[in-house]
Amino acid sequence: MRKIYLTLFGAMMMMTASAQTVVNGFKQDSIIAKSENGELTSKTVYEYNADGKCAVSYQYTYEGGAAVTTIKTLNTFDEQGRQTKSEDFTYANGEYTLTSYTEFSEFNAEGLHTVEILYQQDDENPAAGIQPYVKTVIDKYYGTQPEHTLVYQNLAGTWTQFQEWTYEYNSAGVPTTITTATNIMGMSMTVVTTLEYDDHNMPIKSTQVNSLMPTADVTTVYENTYDTNGLPTIIKTTTTSLGYSTTIVSYYYWSTTSGIAQMVIGKQENGQFFDLNGRRVANPAHGLYIHNGRQVVIK
Repeated sequence: MRKIYLTLFGAMMMMTASAQTVVNGFKQDSIIAKSENGELTSKTVYEYNADGKCAVSYQYTYEGGAAVTTIKTLNTFDEQGRQTKSEDFTYANGEYTLTSYTEFSEFNAEGLHTVEILYQQDDENPAAGIQPYVKTVIDKYYGTQPEHTLVYQNLAGTWTQFQEWTYEYNSAGVPTTITTATNIMGMSMTVVTTLEYDDHNMPIKSTQVNSLMPTADVTTVYENTYDTNGLPTIIKTTTTSLGYSTTIVSYYYWSTTSGIAQMVIGKQENGQFFDLNGRRVANPAHGLYIHNGRQVVIK
């Protein structure tokens, strides 16, 4: 049986499933991650289309300083700028081969997708090719972020629910609690993740508690460094569980845009504030925000 690994990072990815977007003159060019001893572990590079959407990204994974895997992701958008598909290609033997893709569909009145289906190859039956694997149904949003989702696995051609995700948000519109209830083959498990944030609404600490292993909490501490525009430039992540810790330092590279449409995620001319990820912020504190289509700094 194929295995599914859903972590806190996966949860955050589910919340920002759409491709990255240029926001008021800033675009993320790349992220470089290194271990605590300075060894390169991964690198992600982004390319944008004329509408300011990330059309292509490359993710490189390194071991001993050498790239061991390369994944290219192609994002497709419709005429309204909504992401409809994301395709992953793995590089091997001098060429890229499609290994999985996700389709986004059934958009609501706000233009947010409510269904996404992941297609990938079954490792135990590669001759079958790429098949529908996991379906996620987002039946409730909080602004532009999911508030409640149901996840189904394709078992012998039938969609069978095995996970339920519930998100709780604070007044700034960022999640403070993520609860994942999983039921596979009669075994139930609940994972509760709590998050704390700094004045930029970036995580500074997260704690995962597993109902099956209550003594094996996973605690992650983030040390964030920002530039004068309030954009994150360095994030040091230390994860601890069962007495063992690992540290990764990620370097974020940004640039101003040239010849790319300046886009703001969400409704612009409504007096509301949004962070640089397009999340509505009810009570903005210190940091960089988007307000009525303009970049503003609150000190």
